[in-house]
Amino acid sequence: MSRPRVLCVSGDRSTRASITLSLTDTQVDIVIAQQATAAIHRLEREAIDAVVIDASTVADVPTLVRTVESEAPGTPTFVSWGTGDDGSVLSEVAVRADETATGAQLADAIIDSLQDETSTGLPSTVDSNADDSALETGTAVRDLPAALADLVSTVRCRLVDATSPLAVERVLREELTSGDQFTFAWVGEYDPGEREIVPWLSDPGAMAWSLQRTFGIGDGEYPLLERVIRTKAIQCRRYDEDESDTVPFGDHAFERGARSVAIAPLGAGDELYGVVVIYATDPISTRELDAIQATAATASHVLETIAVRGRLDQRERALHRYERLVETAGDGMYVLDDAGHFTTVNDALVEITGYSREGLLGEHASILFHPDDVSASSALIRSLLKSEKHTETIELPLETKAGETIPCEAQIAVLLSDGTFLGSVGVLRDITERKRSERKLRERNERLDTFARIVSHDLRNPLGVAQGYLELFEESRDPEHADKTREGLDRMEAIIEDVLAIAREGEWAADTVHIDLESIAREAWDHVSTADATLSVTDTMTLDADRSRLLRLLENCFRNSLEHGDTTGTVRVGTLESAEQDGRKRGFFIEDDGDGLPAELREELFDPSVSSSSEGLGIGLWIVREVATGHGWSVVATESESGGARFEFETGV
Repeated sequence: MSRPRVLCVSGDRSTRASITLSLTDTQVDIVIAQQATAAIHRLEREAIDAVVIDASTVADVPTLVRTVESEAPGTPTFVSWGTGDDGSVLSEVAVRADETATGAQLADAIIDSLQDETSTGLPSTVDSNADDSALETGTAVRDLPAALADLVSTVRCRLVDATSPLAVERVLREELTSGDQFTFAWVGEYDPGEREIVPWLSDPGAMAWSLQRTFGIGDGEYPLLERVIRTKAIQCRRYDEDESDTVPFGDHAFERGARSVAIAPLGAGDELYGVVVIYATDPISTRELDAIQATAATASHVLETIAVRGRLDQRERALHRYERLVETAGDGMYVLDDAGHFTTVNDALVEITGYSREGLLGEHASILFHPDDVSASSALIRSLLKSEKHTETIELPLETKAGETIPCEAQIAVLLSDGTFLGSVGVLRDITERKRSERKLRERNERLDTFARIVSHDLRNPLGVAQGYLELFEESRDPEHADKTREGLDRMEAIIEDVLAIAREGEWAADTVHIDLESIAREAWDHVSTADATLSVTDTMTLDADRSRLLRLLENCFRNSLEHGDTTGTVRVGTLESAEQDGRKRGFFIEDDGDGLPAELREELFDPSVSSSSEGLGIGLWIVREVATGHGWSVVATESESGGARFEFETGV
């Protein structure tokens, strides 16, 4: 069942707040109309169960009453002509109620509530959100007695330059207690987290009262404080010794002659900063409450200004720190709007991309990123908006102004405000070195896999041959079988040496020195079983190379010529002349006069699984290519003038 609806018709916010406050404990809903026309509009369109009319602010009360009778016959109607001599809010009440029990009960409840409110000795109840313009222009102050008007004016003058809450506390406390009207005053901060009022102490030594305590809100111990916090409206009451426990510092105040207390909220809008509490020996009059309300309104404006200025200063400092952080960050940083256009870029991103700041701001992200990567980033942002996560990392290659592609890792975060997508923030980190390391690791693992495959495959063949000839030797004792066994073992040893040489040191060109081509070629020739073949070095050059690795390259080339090319004549080594005719050497070659290289194998000749002979080592020419690549050289296999095999190494020197 819905609660009864009471229409309050008044053009004065203070009166509306007073009537609303008086009905707080009555189970009704309050509906507000500031003018008679608005009230008539509500009566014609809404269900109204009772009407309270403030005759001091409504021009044509009789017409409004007749409208109530015609639109809602039997509706209880209360009319007030203002504050009477007895200090009550209502001096005259006209009641029209229907004969039903519900109507009678509602009328009785409203009358009791209004009468209870006036009997507390509260001359008026002022809304803390009252029309501040009236206070600013002095309309309310002009009607105050001279002493109270001077009080309000002095507070306003002293608070003009206030820059801290404690300064506000000092001014209110000093000025409110400077005359004879009030005994003492203090200001307390409202802590919504702890739900308590904490007194401010700008000058504890100068205070006549000890304020070393706090007041909890919500436990019912201090109902007047709780009512101020709940309604954000000024409250006032007289109290005796038995009621002093319900008043903040009530026992202390009563001992010093205080018999009345007023509490005014200090706040702006929906934000409550605290309260100002004032004690007096005599009942606090309506004009004194008006003065308290005026000073509280002024203090509220000042506290709001201080709070806003503090928030702005804090945001400015945070923004400055953020801007400094962004500008000095080593990683590239950017902000995109919801359409993907750059709104912020830092110096690092400008340096990485080669664009100017002006050249990036306002441009779409596709100026730096490939359309496919932009689509992937957009999909990532959509997934972030659907999940609880707000950041994610993605690899995002960046295209510079010069056309270079830089591998980057981007940490992307979405920007939200009240659930609305505003854009995204990205932090780009150049991962070129990491990619290079990953590639080296991958290549090394591939080489290790190749080693394992070569060893398992190529060792098996000479091992089987050696084992077979060894069995024949044991049976026949024929020395030829022993020689064949020894050849197989020698081949296995050569394979093992090549594999261990790389596996132990891990690099194909670890320590480079200046090496004469002819000297290293003859040394390598001596390491190979050359039978009746001869080495011819036509000319020489100086190479920057790893000595042991270059020896391995030459040995494998010579061994390939002697074992696979059926070379019995000459193996030639010489230099490659530069095409610019400047006398510079661009590399060297090794060639033989044997059977040459099959055309169908030249493209795959350096694959370790390919060999031109069923008895080939397989790994030999692969090692040749790896050593050359490790030195930064290129190698191609072609045909010599005599039809034999020819390997050309371009060293770039």
